[in-house]
Amino acid sequence: MFETILTYLAQGAGSDIFAGGTALGLLGASLALGRGLLASGWQALLRRVMVTVTLDNRTAAYRGFYGWLTMTGVLAHARRVRITDVHSVAGEVYGPAPGLHWFWREGRLCLFLRERKDSAGRDGPAYARPVESVSLTLIFGRVATIRRWIAEGQAHLAAQERIGPEIHVFQDSYWEELGQVTARKVETVLCDDDRIDRLVADMRRFLGARGWYATRGIPWRRGYLLHGPPGTGKSSVIRALASELGLDIAILDIGRAGLGDEALRQAMVTAPKGAILAIEDIDAAFRQRKKGEAVSGVTFSGLLNAIDGVAAQEGRALVMTTNHPDRLDPALIRPGRADMHVELGLIGAGTAARLFARFFPDRPDLVPGFEAALGAARFTPAALQGWLLAHAEDAESAASAEGLIPKPVKTTMAAE
Repeated sequence: MFETILTYLAQGAGSDIFAGGTALGLLGASLALGRGLLASGWQALLRRVMVTVTLDNRTAAYRGFYGWLTMTGVLAHARRVRITDVHSVAGEVYGPAPGLHWFWREGRLCLFLRERKDSAGRDGPAYARPVESVSLTLIFGRVATIRRWIAEGQAHLAAQERIGPEIHVFQDSYWEELGQVTARKVETVLCDDDRIDRLVADMRRFLGARGWYATRGIPWRRGYLLHGPPGTGKSSVIRALASELGLDIAILDIGRAGLGDEALRQAMVTAPKGAILAIEDIDAAFRQRKKGEAVSGVTFSGLLNAIDGVAAQEGRALVMTTNHPDRLDPALIRPGRADMHVELGLIGAGTAARLFARFFPDRPDLVPGFEAALGAARFTPAALQGWLLAHAEDAESAASAEGLIPKPVKTTMAAE
């Protein structure tokens, strides 16, 4: 067989057509090989002189990078801009519109590409958060340079004046920042005793006890239950806690339509770091328990697993509120899920007098009369605040409490 092949080659070598075809084939192969080597060499050269970092809006670095863009103004010349989903104390943060942009920084040519998708993925829900990615390419640059720029941007955002806690709300598949709310001092929350101060001290101790929990092999999580009639300040306590401890607030509505066990688990796992996780009116989602059924798509077992399951977030302070603690299943509010229960009830005349003095600081002479007028009556903080707001321009009328205290109903005996 081998000898036959050699014979054909020998005969073909004497043919001009065969020789020409062979030469062309070798030339084509050489050109293809040359192009491949050239492309490989070019790619290798690009890898040596260019560095690219890609970020998306699901990362903390993305926010820091836009902070750096705002701080440096390197893309101030861009004529096409769009609001980003990054917020600062000053308001909305603008960035270049989707597409390719360029700028010079520290003697380097930088290419900036912004891309945006309508959903989190082909298989994701239509309501999923739009995913935006940005790619920054430096010519003759280093990854360390881009990391430094991101860190500078994060420091710039952190240095801005903070007016209060950042509010985050879970929107089906992602946490959305809604902006900051004004800080509230703990002493402005009305209570007849020091239970609010004890709550603050407990949460402060928990947040600083990571090593203590790790040494003892205990999950670094703590839950709180705030309960009491409507208007007693449960939401105000959450805001005051976040303000006092420098935390944000992540609000999770487990009763919303469309929220299921998997989405709830995702929400608990991905809750913003450094935020109080607040589930308000938790009894509304479970008005009755029948084999795990719930008003929303969340099952009772799904809620319990999300709170303290294997994948539950560490370092998390969970605050649940309810107007009806008697409606809650004991499994939900046992230690390990709700470690500290704080009742917020009605307040008496002495505490109400402190609120009056705060409303009318220039009329201390009216405080004793207001306290005496209230007598032994007790009120919700919301009712007292509403009364004082309604009479904010008339301190004397506010102090009289005329109309604030319900008059006793007179009954008469029918003559026989």
